Amino acid sequence: KPAEVLDRLVSEAHDFWTKDRMLAAKDLGLSPVEVVVLASIVTKESNHIPEYGKIAATYKNRLKINMLLQADPTVVFARGKAGRVLLRDTKIESPYNTYLHKGLPIGALCIPSTNAIDSCLFGAAYAFLYFCDKSDLTPQHDFAVSLSEHNKNAQRYHRALNEYQRNK
Repeated sequence: KPAEVLDRLVSEAHDFWTKDRMLAAKDLGLSPVEVVVLASIVTKESNHIPEYGKIAATYKNRLKINMLLQADPTVVFARGKAGRVLLRDTKIESPYNTYLHKGLPIGALCIPSTNAIDSCLFGAAYAFLYFCDKSDLTPQHDFAVSLSEHNKNAQRYHRALNEYQRNK
């Protein structure tokens, strides 16, 4: 019955949001809902779970300095279809587009895993502000502190991707 489902969801949420998780969210200046939104971006950003902490740290650093998140998964969500994000896509007007709107989008992109949520709440601190796909085309990322370092990583990745597509 619908009422039983809702009761179960409320009970599960109460059990999940332990005192430690609530305090960690408060320390970040985020509500549990905002943590879930952030974790959904982390989830959509990578299938490589060991990188969740670095990805979460990068986005938390951007939030902390009031920088645009510029998260490709938010543009993919706004666009409504998967695929490489192009410059024109970053101009799509949507409250989910973090290339145009500061802060977190208005809602989650998916139901994030516990790993992603806990990476946002308890992940190690890193100084990263940028990341892009690795130029070896593995499902991992190169992280950078400076924009110039990031641009070099991005150039290597784009060269490798273009070469791969030419040889396909």
